[in-house]
Amino acid sequence: MELANRNLPVIDWELGARLAGNNLDIANDLLSLLIKNLTQDLQVIKEHYAAEDYSALRQEIHKLHGAVAYCGVPRLKSILSLLESNLKNNIMTSLPSQMDQLETEIKQILEHPSQPV
Repeated sequence: MELANRNLPVIDWELGARLAGNNLDIANDLLSLLIKNLTQDLQVIKEHYAAEDYSALRQEIHKLHGAVAYCGVPRLKSILSLLESNLKNNIMTSLPSQMDQLETEIKQILEHPSQPV
């Protein structure tokens, strides 16, 4: 099953601007803050996953899902939404592939060329 819609951009600059009320400074600040924290966020998520602490994992996924809601990163938002829902409903069968995709999406954002909105 395709977890995140590959037709969506890694970073949607126009979406980010709209989500920030068309305030480009706020849109750029929100995206910059997200990017600044993504490496640490991913590390914490991976630690909870490796420890099989699914309650803490769900909390971290929920927190990151909230953080990306206004940043114009639709693919990351999509996988986080699915992960959060599945963890909440104790659906663990596709968790390994979802975690792999989460890491891939985060790495793509971190490697994406910085471009102001």
